[in-house]
Amino acid sequence: MFEFATLEGAMACFSQVNYVGQNNCVFFATTAVQTSPFGGFAGGFVSGMEQAQNGRAWAGYLINVNENGFGVLPLDRTNHKLKVLIDDLSPRYDEFTYIPYQQLAEVKIKKVGLGNSVKHVIVKMANAPQYDWQVRCAEKLLPYQEENFARFLEFYGKKK
Repeated sequence: MFEFATLEGAMACFSQVNYVGQNNCVFFATTAVQTSPFGGFAGGFVSGMEQAQNGRAWAGYLINVNENGFGVLPLDRTNHKLKVLIDDLSPRYDEFTYIPYQQLAEVKIKKVGLGNSVKHVIVKMANAPQYDWQVRCAEKLLPYQEENFARFLEFYGKKK
């Protein structure tokens, strides 16, 4: 079983970097595939290079949004198969990033494709490259994903 398979395991990961608050909202995300004016393979390559330059080209992220801000724990592959699987990811504690609310410029949520099961989350910060995440509203291997991401969407989603 991988380290963040349960909410307790995910919180143990965040406790290793001293980032546990009173109201934790933990969910899993991957790096969003960027669109590029180049399109196709070249567009994917260009956007991948941009993400790598910004230090944001990890296989996945464990995110904890709480009263202190955003805690971003990158996840790296333990094996390098072609397909990235959640249970093949391991936290990179040395790459943890804390984003206080004072540094947030904007949090935008867009739907991906025709359905509602995947969202594109853009976190813009003052004086830093933005984070672009793709988040599935529910993850079979992460029982806490659906409830926590729904709470995140309730707070940051469009208010109608």
